[in-house]
Amino acid sequence: MKKASVLKKIKGGKTVKIDVEIDDGKIHNIVISGDFFVYPQEALEELENKLKGCSLNKAKSILKEYAEKITVLGFTLDDVAELLEKAFKA
Repeated sequence: MKKASVLKKIKGGKTVKIDVEIDDGKIHNIVISGDFFVYPQEALEELENKLKGCSLNKAKSILKEYAEKITVLGFTLDDVAELLEKAFKA
């Protein structure tokens, strides 16, 4: 199992970080954290749970789907997709 922690500083001083465990090309566990707000509040935990068990391509698809369902302030779900790519390549 591979573990990665990837951080991105966003314009305006905000940060977003993912801590991810990858096993056999799939997300085993993921935590998205940083200096941001997500509405509705429970959506972040729901998204993290939805990403578990997904390949990188499936995770990107889920992130696009969630971009239409939730409001994020301080980063975009594209930023999370970028961090996931870095984690999978690490």
